Amino acid sequence: MKKALSIFASLAIAATAMAQSDTIPASFPGGEKALDSYITKNLKYPQPSINNGIEGVVHVKFLVHKDGALDNFTIVRLVDPDLEAEAVRLVKGMPAWNPATVGGAPVDSESTVQVTFSLPE
Repeated sequence: MKKALSIFASLAIAATAMAQSDTIPASFPGGEKALDSYITKNLKYPQPSINNGIEGVVHVKFLVHKDGALDNFTIVRLVDPDLEAEAVRLVKGMPAWNPATVGGAPVDSESTVQVTFSLPE
């Protein structure tokens, strides 16, 4: 069933300091391909959502601390309570991120991960 699911994750970065040219946004260790792999490997499509044919994209926003720890998880785009709970569980279980930096110094920043739940056709 996992292989039949179409999973897509993309990373959106939001922080006021991000407009500066010497700023590097926070990132998942290994980059977006590693993030996609993590989500594909660890996502558990909730059975009630499968049974009810529910699909959608859940946007989870969180704080990436200077040390890479993740905190303050919130749902930005509501879809379905079961899908939202799974997306938050998935993001909370991520390893520490590479923090954003400004002028070479690590800073706190907000990031958003999109978790797409898509049933096989």
